[in-house]
Amino acid sequence: MDGPLLPIFIFCLMMGMGLTLTLSDFRRIAQVPGPVVTGTLLQLVVMPVFGVGLALAYDLSPLLAVGLVVCSACPGGMGSNVFVHMGRANIALSITLTATSTMVTLFTLPLWIRAIQAALGNAAGDVEVPILATALELGGFTVVPVAFGMLVRHVWPAALRLERPLTGVGILGLLAVLVYDSITRPDAPEQQFLESLAPVLWLVGLALVLGLGVPRLLGQSFSDGVTIATELCVRNTLLGMVVVTTSFGVLEPSIPLIAYSTAMSIPAVSITIFHRRRVTRQLARSESGVVPPD
Repeated sequence: MDGPLLPIFIFCLMMGMGLTLTLSDFRRIAQVPGPVVTGTLLQLVVMPVFGVGLALAYDLSPLLAVGLVVCSACPGGMGSNVFVHMGRANIALSITLTATSTMVTLFTLPLWIRAIQAALGNAAGDVEVPILATALELGGFTVVPVAFGMLVRHVWPAALRLERPLTGVGILGLLAVLVYDSITRPDAPEQQFLESLAPVLWLVGLALVLGLGVPRLLGQSFSDGVTIATELCVRNTLLGMVVVTTSFGVLEPSIPLIAYSTAMSIPAVSITIFHRRRVTRQLARSESGVVPPD
């Protein structure tokens, strides 16, 4: 199921996003880079610091601690772009943050692994991240189909009406893959999963609070805050699993990542529904002549 069809579903979804974007969306981000800086620093510096703190506070075993810190230091994944798109937040900002944080994470993730191992008094060891393969995968799954959608819309503006069918096919296909994966994926050891659950829930809660709160404190828009919060909540846990599996060769450090991949859907869905309804209400008020504040 998830072999040949998954790339097709992802391409449809990301192309649908591209149809809703124009170059002016990215120009606006370049002109006001504050949200990108805010989101990147929260993603790559603040959240990993909390990850280290939670691992130490809960006295996790060394491998579970590594897994939790890797989870906290992972970038946003393609799923964050999906939720931002469905919630009608800032898609261009989401894609920019995903691409930027993923590229930087390839260099920062090994440093955070070494940091938690040093804090626990363990030898750092060598941690290898497949930089080229990860970069190519990111480009193939996000940048290429989004750029293709933008190009199609530029050449044929009426193609915008294809956005909903493409997005629908992509979302339904991905949901089917996720259901299949959840049925066939081996269960994590129960005791270690439960041990990881509390710090993972704290991590999800911190991502939500910081993502929504910090941008607003800095005077950035609510839509940008929702986008950043979604990026912080919906992480590329698959990348983290690849890193810890290839580096340590055992299942244990993947368990916090498995727990997080389950827990992160709750705030993501909640933010998506809330912001989508908010935008719908704003459009209705705008049509009636009342323009609400952001």
